[in-house]
Amino acid sequence: MRPAIARLTLALALFGGLAFAHGRAPVLAEAELAAPFDPATMNTKVNACKDFFGYATGTWRATHPIPAAYSEYGYIEQLVDTTRGIVRQTLDDARAHPGAAASETQKIGALYGSCMDTASIEAAGLTPIAPELARIATITSRAALGAELAHLQTIGVDAGFAISPTQDFKDSRQVIAEVDQAGIGLPERDYYLRADAESRTLRAHYLAHVNRILTLGGDTSPATDAQAVLRFETALARGSQPAADLRSPEAVYHPMLVARFAALTPHLSLRSYLAESNVPSGGSFNVAEPTYVRTVDRALATAPLAQWRAYFRWRVLDAYAAVLPKRFEDESFSFNGRILNGAKEQLPRWKRCVTATSSLLGEAVGQAYVAKTFPPAAKQRALDMSLRIRSAYRAEIAALTWMTPATKRTAIAKLDAMGLKVGYPDRWRSYAGYSLAPTTYLRNVERGRAFERGYQLAKIGKPVDRTQWSMTPQTVNAYNDTQRNEIVLPAAQLQRPFFDENAPDPDNLGATGAGTVGHEMTHGFDDEGHKFDKSGNLANWWTAKDLAQFNARANCVIKQFDNTVAVGATHYQGRLVSGEAIADLGGVVIGYRALETSLAGKSHDAVDGFTPEQRYFLAYAQSWTESVRPEAAKRQALTDPHPIPRDRVNVTLADVPEWYAAFNCPKPPKPVCSVW
Repeated sequence: MRPAIARLTLALALFGGLAFAHGRAPVLAEAELAAPFDPATMNTKVNACKDFFGYATGTWRATHPIPAAYSEYGYIEQLVDTTRGIVRQTLDDARAHPGAAASETQKIGALYGSCMDTASIEAAGLTPIAPELARIATITSRAALGAELAHLQTIGVDAGFAISPTQDFKDSRQVIAEVDQAGIGLPERDYYLRADAESRTLRAHYLAHVNRILTLGGDTSPATDAQAVLRFETALARGSQPAADLRSPEAVYHPMLVARFAALTPHLSLRSYLAESNVPSGGSFNVAEPTYVRTVDRALATAPLAQWRAYFRWRVLDAYAAVLPKRFEDESFSFNGRILNGAKEQLPRWKRCVTATSSLLGEAVGQAYVAKTFPPAAKQRALDMSLRIRSAYRAEIAALTWMTPATKRTAIAKLDAMGLKVGYPDRWRSYAGYSLAPTTYLRNVERGRAFERGYQLAKIGKPVDRTQWSMTPQTVNAYNDTQRNEIVLPAAQLQRPFFDENAPDPDNLGATGAGTVGHEMTHGFDDEGHKFDKSGNLANWWTAKDLAQFNARANCVIKQFDNTVAVGATHYQGRLVSGEAIADLGGVVIGYRALETSLAGKSHDAVDGFTPEQRYFLAYAQSWTESVRPEAAKRQALTDPHPIPRDRVNVTLADVPEWYAAFNCPKPPKPVCSVW
């Protein structure tokens, strides 16, 4: 069960942000980042009751057009860019003063330096990847296919199915292996299967892209092989489950021992595959999508070897395009950045290298970031606010009229057991064993991917280590891990414009209390989270009556988004976005309860023209300040569980009675959705 991630919706790994054309990246001063509530961001000419997102954020978005290198741009990307500038200084310092050999300072400097050494990358050409392509060329029997699938997994190439550690759904104390559908180049299955004209055009672009990458890689028949790749991936897509279906824990929980797993793959020597890919074969496997595993096995028996070789070459070149010479990077961006997401140009090299370094050596970079940006006082203020939000949530559950006392007691026990991780880990992970070559960037990335994979696979068969984090401190994001029953708030998320330890309560409660803390807590009680108990085990702790009430309320949100247009003629898939939509609504409601407690006995008078209640809702809306290109909005609506920012504001607040009262808006003619 993957954690429910709350914020970043682009495939930007850890960073995204403004593009600087040249020179050293300036670190933006705090004053250049907006406060959690900033009146200058607003466009008061917009009717607040009809478009609160435009009212709250219109001026900022009008004066901050999307930079050419971005498919969406707003507060998130601006903060990410500030963060990335701080990290860049750390990496430059590490290059200049590496310290002891094999120290983490030396490693982050060496990895970043090898990424920035474009002359060496260009001079090396295909040489670093040539052994992998040569290995694929030698495949002349079906017996070799499983060995190649296993080998590619060890070097970080997504092919066939993926195996990774996960907590057992029904014994959250233990880590088991999980087998997931993977191995396709388009964002998800339906990109291969939709029959409309726009989808057919996109597949034609994809086919041309595969052709060009194979051509750059020295393929002798790239057009034929590209067609073979598309047919192969389409077959995999037909055997895959839709994204919305994957949100049901029961639908993706199929624990089995290796013998039963092997029965799904009669044409794969499974024990050899597991040994060659370094996956422990003892214990239980959660085969999340058995139909997909059978699909891969069928291809092992029936797909022509030439098709398999073309597919392998494509997956290798696609996986390593970003670390090969510029012609590969440019082609990868042309499709993935420009066509899929609407970006006009690539991010500058230094930004991409900061991202790569922070991806592979995240906590080594994170220690330096925390020392520069997150003092103890900020951590304490954020923790105090989180505890207040939890207290408000407890009171809200106790006051619910639709839930029986027995279920309330269990829900409150789960809430009280929910862990709060703020800022950074108590114990930093070690990168001992990850050795780097100063000038061979591809080799460094390959070693880094192998090191990370080994680190993850080593968890299988062991008790869960609840001290570990799934995000680095320099990540502008937050998450709820349902199976650990905890929320995690990285230091970078707890910065302006989302959080300011000196800002008034309504501002912080709206921007971070509702948009991050309350949102993440609600993930523990959303359409997925409500199925797990306080220990993180898949278990029904609801009475039949209460569960029926919850499902009816969740279905209200699902139907609401089914009927909402994201962009053009593309509607949301209500089941896909329901978890985030429920969490958004719960976060706003709970944050407001915390605000009421904060204001008890105090003046509610307006300051700078806005009451505390108005500031709260404006701060929430401004936390989603963002403009999105149409291409990115469509991709997000089709594939992402997060609605676009406009609808995280307008659709969510339309369900909050207190928002109508705060801005004297006419109440809707039909009942609004209410979950928590």
